[in-house]
Amino acid sequence: MNAEVLVLDLHADVYAEHLRREFPGLRVHTAKNRAELSGDLSSIDALISFGIAIDDDLMRRLTGLQWIQSLATGVDYFLRCPTLKPGVLITSGRGIHGPAMRETVAYLMLSLAQDARQRHANQTSHRWQRQMWSLLCDKTAVVVGIGVASTAIGRLLKAFGMTVIGVSRTPRDVEGFDEVVSREKLHEAAGRADYLINILPGRAENHGVFDESVFAAMKPTAYFINVGRGDTVDETALIECLQSKRIAGAGIDVFSAEPLPKESPLWDMPRVVLTPHVGGYFVEYEDAIMPLIVDNMRLFLAGNLQAMRNIAPH
Repeated sequence: MNAEVLVLDLHADVYAEHLRREFPGLRVHTAKNRAELSGDLSSIDALISFGIAIDDDLMRRLTGLQWIQSLATGVDYFLRCPTLKPGVLITSGRGIHGPAMRETVAYLMLSLAQDARQRHANQTSHRWQRQMWSLLCDKTAVVVGIGVASTAIGRLLKAFGMTVIGVSRTPRDVEGFDEVVSREKLHEAAGRADYLINILPGRAENHGVFDESVFAAMKPTAYFINVGRGDTVDETALIECLQSKRIAGAGIDVFSAEPLPKESPLWDMPRVVLTPHVGGYFVEYEDAIMPLIVDNMRLFLAGNLQAMRNIAPH
């Protein structure tokens, strides 16, 4: 099968080099952003990109599109495009994010437990101030959303000496978790948490799961960690909860609006640690995901679509 592929990413040339080496006959087009895509796109058969780089105008122009390889685990940005044709196959980057997500969660938790913002301020001002900090050991972490990344997170938190509880639509035994409870018990689990960790994907059924009632169920000494999707959280309710000190603080990598507006009060809250949606934005990303892309490309070119990895329903 002859095919034309568009790689839309800041590092598109890296992906293109790998693909041309593996598939010499493949016609690969590259663009770092949508602004570079001014020509006719009707001949493109396959798109490789993060969904955040896509809008419906671009999807409308890809009239011959047959397959999308998402560079992220989530495919929700693609699914939000009204002109996405039902017959377009979507495969995700699921399976590569475990190490990055567990390290992001650990960074946010440790930054809060050890008040890293104050330590940085002290260093900047050359101030020697010894202050006590709180161990993660013997604390309870509640992880909402069970999958590849959360399993990696659970194993790491167990190594810290924590009790780890999972919340899932399908409760089951999972490595790294002391127990997994049903979504119906989210409020009860939130009440047990010293760290309530959201790793839910951006699906319709997850919209606004973390609302005022969930935050109200948390202990005043507990922290909220969000590395899932911004729209799974009622951000206004979270801000109000933090402002009234009903919980101890939060570590947030994803937001309802990105970039986070400059006027958001989250920027200046002393017990809040923010990162700009970089949980999966690591230097080794291309090397981690290329084997998956190559495998799926080989199957796509052979017409063996049903065997492709990580097919996402839509």
